Amino acid sequence: MLRTLRIEKFLLMKNLEVEFGKGLNVISGETGTGKSMTISAIEFVMGKSGDYEDDTAVEMELDMEGEELILRREVKKGRSRYFLNGRGTSLSTIRDMIGKSISIQGQNEFINIMRSDFQRDLLDTSGGLISLREEVERIFDRRKKLGNRLKELSERRDFLNQQRDYLEYRLKEIEEIGVNPEEVEEIRDKAKKLSSLEKIKQHLNSALYHLYGSEYSAHSQLSSAIKEVSQLSEISEEFSGILRDLENLKESLYDAYLNLAERDFDFSQAEVDRINDLVFRIQELERKYGKPYEEIVKESRKLKDQLTNIESLELEIENLRDELSKVDSQLNEACRLLSQKRRETAKNIERKIEKFLSALGLEQAIVRFELSEGEIRRHGTDEVKLLFSSHRGEPREVEKTASGGELSRLFLALSLIMPPARTYIFDEVDAGISGETSLRVARLLRDLSRKMQIIAITHSSALCAAGDENLMTEKIVVGSEAQIKVRKLEEDEKVMEVARLMGATTEKTLESARELIRMVRG
Repeated sequence: MLRTLRIEKFLLMKNLEVEFGKGLNVISGETGTGKSMTISAIEFVMGKSGDYEDDTAVEMELDMEGEELILRREVKKGRSRYFLNGRGTSLSTIRDMIGKSISIQGQNEFINIMRSDFQRDLLDTSGGLISLREEVERIFDRRKKLGNRLKELSERRDFLNQQRDYLEYRLKEIEEIGVNPEEVEEIRDKAKKLSSLEKIKQHLNSALYHLYGSEYSAHSQLSSAIKEVSQLSEISEEFSGILRDLENLKESLYDAYLNLAERDFDFSQAEVDRINDLVFRIQELERKYGKPYEEIVKESRKLKDQLTNIESLELEIENLRDELSKVDSQLNEACRLLSQKRRETAKNIERKIEKFLSALGLEQAIVRFELSEGEIRRHGTDEVKLLFSSHRGEPREVEKTASGGELSRLFLALSLIMPPARTYIFDEVDAGISGETSLRVARLLRDLSRKMQIIAITHSSALCAAGDENLMTEKIVVGSEAQIKVRKLEEDEKVMEVARLMGATTEKTLESARELIRMVRG
């Protein structure tokens, strides 16, 4: 229950305290005196966005099941700050605490009746189906996420498939060479040797020939020299050392011969052609891709990864499709259950609305929820239309059949079937209603106010007469500044205000006002 509204500064309101009581609180006043501004101040605390001046500040004191709460919002340097019992808090906390406790229904919300999403929300909220719908929304969002992922992977797979031939050609081109980067230098060295193979063989054979290949070879000549020195050493010991040196030289000469003779330069022409072809193909690849062979081989590993990725993508896509199929089944079942509950609930909600409309003077009114199946969306498969007839005729879309007065009463009835709030605030909900119907509206709201707090802005004399607490707005001038004030009416002032709303303040209308107050309090 809203007990007190304290306004330090809000638009044309300053240093103002408005107290509300239990039951029916009615706010009236001349046109242009800021009746709706009071409601705007409440909406301000509840977080309504807008262009508010610096130092704008409003507090609300509420009684929440015996617990006193003081909520405050103020604007400093263009930024809003929220407070709960004097401590800083967040807007989300404010909304969580009072979002279901205070329901504000303004004139501009009449248009909501025409909107299909409002009509669907009305059915779901009044029928207690929000948790079911939230489950549909959760599965729908999951399905959408999976679908987007599947599309992304499929496009990636298709792109790689388009590139597959090129990737496989490049990989084959590299792999057919079959040479590791570590072997390249060895092959290039071997190719250089092969290019000088004939000269190498010529010099090698010539060296072997001179060492051992003829009677004039180094071996033959050295053997002759050893023979002569050996005879000298027999004559004189002084030649013995020279003989040993020559014999050692002969052994070294033999070792050198063996070393040269063991060199294998006898390559087949096929081997020569193979090595030359390898070097040529390596050089061709390097020219083609403009980088060293070692980097080309590294790229081949990436190509393999890409080709492998195609296979892994196929597997992931298949798994996603399986999961998507399961989620589709869950979504279809959740939508089916929600649709079934909507149809079961609709009849009960229709009867409740018709009961309120009957109390408001529309005894023959018919209300129907028309549900037709459409494609699956976040709210399910149902397209919801609210149909209305005021005289037992064939119900049609509200916007095609309801008059202004009927629309006001229908909106009031719809507001009252929603899950109950502790405080209902109506901004001229009786607009377009007069005569006997206005009395019915006043009595209905007065009866309902015994179960909940109601705050109503009105131009209706009947609703004004029904108030337990009556407040009146006035526009005054302080200095050169216009200000809006709200004050509580005493009983005699209430009679005068009811008379004013009846058209004129005369003895006759004053007596009529007293009679009206007695009638609605009946």
